Amino acid sequence: MMTSLVRRTAAVMIVGITTALFLFALAMSGLNRDTTEVLPNIGVVAFAVVGALILVRRPENPTGALLCGAGLSLALLGAAQEYARQALIMAPGSLPGGQVAAYLTMWLPLIPVGLLVGLLPQIFPAGKAISPRWRFGVWTAWVYTIASTIANALYRQPVEGLPGVSNPYPVDAVQPYVGPLIVFSGVALVVSMVSGLVTLVRRWRRAIGDERQQLKWFALGVLPLLVPILLHDTFTTFSEVAITLLLPLVPVAFGVAILRYRLYDLDVVLNRAIVYASLSLLVALVYLGLVTVSELVIGVGRGLWVQALATVLAAATFQPARARIQRAVDTLFYGDRSRPYEALSRLGVLLEHAPQPDTVLPGVVESVAVALRLPYAAIDLREGDGWLTAAGYGERVADVDEFPMVYQDEVIGRLVVGRRGTQRFRHTERRLLADLARQAGVAAHAVQLTLALQRSRAALVTAREEERRRLRRDLHDGLGPALAGVTLGLHGAAANVRRDPDHAVLQLAALQDQVHDAVADIRRLVYGLRPPALDELGLAPAIRREAARLEGGGLVIAVEVVPDELGPLPAAVEAAAYRIASEALTNVSRHAAATRCVVRLSRGRELAVEVRDDGCGPNGRPGGVGLAAMRERAAELGGTCRVDALEPGTRVLARLPIVDPTGQQEL
Repeated sequence: MMTSLVRRTAAVMIVGITTALFLFALAMSGLNRDTTEVLPNIGVVAFAVVGALILVRRPENPTGALLCGAGLSLALLGAAQEYARQALIMAPGSLPGGQVAAYLTMWLPLIPVGLLVGLLPQIFPAGKAISPRWRFGVWTAWVYTIASTIANALYRQPVEGLPGVSNPYPVDAVQPYVGPLIVFSGVALVVSMVSGLVTLVRRWRRAIGDERQQLKWFALGVLPLLVPILLHDTFTTFSEVAITLLLPLVPVAFGVAILRYRLYDLDVVLNRAIVYASLSLLVALVYLGLVTVSELVIGVGRGLWVQALATVLAAATFQPARARIQRAVDTLFYGDRSRPYEALSRLGVLLEHAPQPDTVLPGVVESVAVALRLPYAAIDLREGDGWLTAAGYGERVADVDEFPMVYQDEVIGRLVVGRRGTQRFRHTERRLLADLARQAGVAAHAVQLTLALQRSRAALVTAREEERRRLRRDLHDGLGPALAGVTLGLHGAAANVRRDPDHAVLQLAALQDQVHDAVADIRRLVYGLRPPALDELGLAPAIRREAARLEGGGLVIAVEVVPDELGPLPAAVEAAAYRIASEALTNVSRHAAATRCVVRLSRGRELAVEVRDDGCGPNGRPGGVGLAAMRERAAELGGTCRVDALEPGTRVLARLPIVDPTGQQEL
């Protein structure tokens, strides 16, 4: 690993050598009286400068080394071409080493092609392949670079751009193998280019946040250059000027993508660049196609009227094509914001086919983020006075907007979405996001209910198992040994009946006490399962009996029933109501210092149990086990139980849903 000083020194040397080579090529072209081919090479200096900056500031990213290598090789190529032209063509023998310079031009162009065209698109911007299975594309790029360089260095062939000059250093022994090696390297280049294109598309589809911004800079640097390259043979002068001006912007865009990708919001610029580059290419193809067809068919492709007709037809395609291309590019950049029905429809399909409740909300935020090309999306659910993030997608950004999720006029959550850079959402986007939040609110409520039901079922199973454990423990440790002792005592009494009747009588008396204790234990167990008074008397009389037991010491308890008869109630509702009322009355008797307490039972759509006293109230004391037990009993039935402080006194109000034997709530 290079130290910081070594990296800085290497970066300065690369920039210095590249600049010197460019100036040398420019000076040599002046001697040759032709600077048209050297001036576009100003871009190679930009490649070296940007590569050096990345090498110093982001040494872990190989993009800097690739740009430095490409810039240095291109600068050396330009200098070698001009030197060889002067030494071998313009003034033969005037300069030494002309053959060496010509030899360099044979293989130097292949290095930047392999680095920039084959390798860079596959590793940009992270500096590595998108996944291990795509590393083959990286290896094929290196195979092309090495194989093509070696093949062209050894092959006997003319030197391009130097008429009458051939490879000065061919190797005759390998000539039969060089041709297949060149073909093989060409296949490797095609494979690496296809792999790079597919990799960029996959990265774009997966990218969110910073990586998507980096890919936008990459596209901004490359796409404008494609049009003059494709039109070079038709509009040569225009294309060469455009390439000269645009080429330095390529490394600059790469550098900004690596170092300062958050500097600008490129959506609008890149959107328009893609649209009008595509339109320019389409119009040019229409024009050239019409001219070519007319020339091939009727032989007058260069006539004025043919060119005028081609121009009119090409212009006529501009507006329809612009609308279609703009729509396609908007979908690429912004997703479904211009087609809200499709976004809502996709969300509905997701909710319909979600396999598990815990996958619904993550699926919703992913669907929203992908559909609208958002860097971040999350759903926060209300939990008490705060918020709990239930699902998130992407990396949270600084600028976010929130959209409430409402169910039955109650805010149960919020949809949090990150902005694209610093760009604010348009009115149509905000309306779409608000609609999506409403749809997601229904889903969030359903998920909450489902999860609450699952927790309730788990709590019921746990309570049942705990009750079974308690019964087993009480029977095993209490009633079991007591009955075993009675059995042994009966055997002993039977043995003493004849020989010592008095002692047998004493034993039977002791056994009678043990049996009484066992009966008391059984009654306690039965009472723990369900108070016997409920079956003997009913709910209201049982509460009156409990109230009579707790009265005294200045406390008067009244039990009211509205209407006069509650009618038949499910056993679980009766038991919960009795336990809640008993616990509340016990608290009044022990802690409230009250003189009057009223228990009110009323039946409508649900059974309401209200216990109100005129005592001292909670006085800030935390709720104990009894209050928690009352709330749990109500929650087990899907009801509620709340404790309110009054002036004076306290009110306990429990509401218990009444469910008939078929499982339907009574109305």
